[in-house]
Amino acid sequence: MPSAAPQLTVICNVHNDAGRLPRAVGSALAAWDGPDVEVLVVDDGSTDDTGAVADRLAAQDDRVRVVHRGVNDGAPGAPRNLGLDAARGDWVAFVDSDDTYVPGSLRRLVEAAVARDADVAAGAVARYNERTDRVTPLPATDYTAGPVEPLAPGSPLWQDTIAVAKVMRRRLLDEHAIRFPERILYEDQPFTVALWSTARRIATLDEVVYHWFVNNVAGQESITARRHEIANFHDRLAANRAIDLQLAGRPDLTAAKLDKFVRHDLALYGKDLDARDDDYRAAFLTAARDYLADQPADLRGSLAQPYRLVVRELVDGSAESSVAACLFAYRRRHVERPLVHRAERWWWPYRPDEEMSDDHDLTTVVAKEHAKRRAIWTTTCREVAVAPGAMRLVGTVVDGDDGIGARARLVLMLVDRDQGVVLSSTTARIRPEGAFDATLELPSPDPAAPPAKAWDVKVDVGGALRGRLPGRTRRARPVEVPASVALPALDGLEPYRTRNGNLSLRPATEADDDGAGPAGDAD
Repeated sequence: MPSAAPQLTVICNVHNDAGRLPRAVGSALAAWDGPDVEVLVVDDGSTDDTGAVADRLAAQDDRVRVVHRGVNDGAPGAPRNLGLDAARGDWVAFVDSDDTYVPGSLRRLVEAAVARDADVAAGAVARYNERTDRVTPLPATDYTAGPVEPLAPGSPLWQDTIAVAKVMRRRLLDEHAIRFPERILYEDQPFTVALWSTARRIATLDEVVYHWFVNNVAGQESITARRHEIANFHDRLAANRAIDLQLAGRPDLTAAKLDKFVRHDLALYGKDLDARDDDYRAAFLTAARDYLADQPADLRGSLAQPYRLVVRELVDGSAESSVAACLFAYRRRHVERPLVHRAERWWWPYRPDEEMSDDHDLTTVVAKEHAKRRAIWTTTCREVAVAPGAMRLVGTVVDGDDGIGARARLVLMLVDRDQGVVLSSTTARIRPEGAFDATLELPSPDPAAPPAKAWDVKVDVGGALRGRLPGRTRRARPVEVPASVALPALDGLEPYRTRNGNLSLRPATEADDDGAGPAGDAD
């Protein structure tokens, strides 16, 4: 029998997920492997047999308790808060019904917290794709490899805004009234910022403790991965407004918080604006403008380029310039127009001279790219056609900083994503206005070769007689493709646009594994 007050409560909120709930509950029990634990399942208004499955789990193991919530508002905040109110453990953890903990990991987290007299202990997360069998570490949780202090400017904790993969003292949550905002997504963000900023000490466990199971099938993504829905962006803004209220008395953290929002949160939506329809873009620009215009001018001015440019254009620039600034900042310095070079400085090309300010001066951005021996240029495929044993690519190159050089030729190649091997390549002359037309051979099927997950179309330049970058390293970059371009079926292959806007190929039966963000929001 479990003790009246178990050492750990693991809260699992679930809605219509009867099939995976036993796996999640079982993993939480195995992650403690002892009697002094309870798994509190909060049935969040399920309309299938999830509630009955939860009750059976409780009947089979007295370490499992169930709370039935009769309604569902579409967001995890309320059921998680209900779980916190009903928790009995000295420590609290969370598990999503479709994810799992690593055996023994929750016990090791609590032991680490007790050993360091910490209020919170955190471990790393790995993303697991069930269809492709890929396990990918989550960069936002890599900080667990070293000691970490409570929240401060520049802290890695700004990136870890998910409630899972950590244990926390219930007393801390109750004393500081730390709870999740309700009826919005991204409820993890205000919760974890409050957690990080009130904890006396934080312990870390340098190992993966949690497996986040992803589903990248279009139309079946997790609710936080549906960034193509404008309501998703509104919820993210609501979460950030909640954080702003929390940090109103912490001027030492407000600049870092805005920097995190502009670099990370805004990037998740801004990098895809060219793939959204006019209604989405208009709604996005209005919502972003309303939020950013309320941020203090000194904080906006303290941002580094090109993020200061993004904020300036979103606040008072044209729609075209705002979208272009987002793509430039968030998608590998994407350019649709060359930058303006005047008086040894580089300027944003969408503003007339009389409207230019320091916010539009991109000299430091260009200098940083050149220091890495990289030019600012974008290759976009405007047409993909079928050719015998090959595909024909027609597109344009925009030379953003005159870094390609005169008489350059494009070198287009097909690269195995896993192996990095170039399977085929071709050269194409850059015509006036940056146009190109090339035919790239497709690989012949090799039964003895290991199955490939995807092939990426990449590009480099060669044969330049003049360039700004002497000794430029040869580093192929992706070929982008607009979402509006029709992609034909090839022999056993399927061209597709990755979630980063690039042109790639995959076997016709495979699904896109280009990745969404983590549950709660680390991406």
